[in-house]
Amino acid sequence: MRITDLLADPSLELGLETPSSAKRLDREIIRCAPMEHLDPTPFMDDNQLLLTSGIGMNFSAQSIWDGYVERLTRVSVSAVAFAVGPAHREIPPGLVAACTAQDVPLLRVPTTVPLHKIDQYVEEWLQAERIRRFDRGWALADECARLASQGAEITTLLTAIHAVIEQPVAVYDAFDSVIAQYPETATWRTGAQHADSPDVLSVPLPMGLSNPCRLAVRLLRSANEIATLLAPVSSILALQLNRAVGVDASSHQDMLRFVNRCIAWSESTRSDVANAFHELGLNRRAHSALAVADMSGEHAAAAWKLRVALHAAFHDVRVAEIDERLIALAQFPRESFENAGDSLMHMQPPLPLVYRGGLRTIDELRISLVHALDLVQHTAVPVVAPALGLSAVVAAAAGRGARESAERFLAPLLEYDEQRSAELIPTLRAWIRNDAQPSRTCEELFIHRNSLGYRLRRIEEILGLSLDTLEGKSTCLMALRLVDIEPY
Repeated sequence: MRITDLLADPSLELGLETPSSAKRLDREIIRCAPMEHLDPTPFMDDNQLLLTSGIGMNFSAQSIWDGYVERLTRVSVSAVAFAVGPAHREIPPGLVAACTAQDVPLLRVPTTVPLHKIDQYVEEWLQAERIRRFDRGWALADECARLASQGAEITTLLTAIHAVIEQPVAVYDAFDSVIAQYPETATWRTGAQHADSPDVLSVPLPMGLSNPCRLAVRLLRSANEIATLLAPVSSILALQLNRAVGVDASSHQDMLRFVNRCIAWSESTRSDVANAFHELGLNRRAHSALAVADMSGEHAAAAWKLRVALHAAFHDVRVAEIDERLIALAQFPRESFENAGDSLMHMQPPLPLVYRGGLRTIDELRISLVHALDLVQHTAVPVVAPALGLSAVVAAAAGRGARESAERFLAPLLEYDEQRSAELIPTLRAWIRNDAQPSRTCEELFIHRNSLGYRLRRIEEILGLSLDTLEGKSTCLMALRLVDIEPY
């Protein structure tokens, strides 16, 4: 309700005694405050309409009237409605001057209109407004429920909410990170700064969690009005978020079994992996996408955002978090595998993430998963995995007797080190790790270049190969990778 609404009703016979601007008369009224105190402000809230007859205000000094109105401005009074009658035949000039000077609208209430009539009028108006807001809120919730039943994602629901409240909206996770928003051009504070945003209304979503996600609205008008509108639809948002997590949680054990069978090359056959894939409820004939992300440390805050992004990009998603790694399989992209990957590549803030789309067979999926688990350890930003990686080839070879051969191949070096403390194996590892660059290897090992040359010659003699050739380097690289491979 606005001050102009009161002035527009002829039955109230109110008159405006101050030259207030249209903007000032558009101030909201949240309720009436009928008071005759010389200082009513301890009992008032912001945007209340003060109703008074001026009983006891038998003073004429302008400074007293100025102080009275100044105190009212501190509680952001909407207006003062002064009833002329037994206490004052006319509105005191000092009050008119003070209200004019401090831009507080002063309304004249004639003797024919009792103050309780204005109070009743305002309450009935506000009650009708509340009912209309509840109706709009439930209509919005019904529209979002309809969209959700059709598979709409969180961003689509936020778009529908924005269309009604016409203010930027976002969903924060428990770590104060934005996981979805509309419009995309809006900027939001994150982390500790989010809690210090008085211009943002934050509504906890009823998710059954001790620290739930929250719906945030950039306040451009009354917080009370917005809160009433959002109360019903917050449940729909919570259900959608819980749906995504519920699907993820129900598949967690199946995903754990699938991952373990993929990386256990020695123990799990192709049939074992295929059966584990089938238990996930995914389509064997459909192409799949794979995403592996590092969720350790500060990246844990992005877990919700990544889950929502995956469900927004694909119709069918399976997610599990294993050893601080988020591993996801997805099918049936809403647009294409390329577009889905592009959306993940542009996540903010960036996080260590490996994506591979369009995988056609169980074997390709298995190798890509092993490669992604290795690759995510060596990236700080989202990357698209290449079609083939050394770690995947090594893992595949380990299940076919290559690991045992690698151990026998390197055994003479291990024996030599144990007998003479020569550190040939650590030297070979450092040399391979530094791309066979002598200067970098010497810097890591803190040895002279001549010492490195001596050690490399001893390695060649013991292993019976040349480290100057690509085949010799590759053989040592593969052997070291094979003996180091462990289940994730």
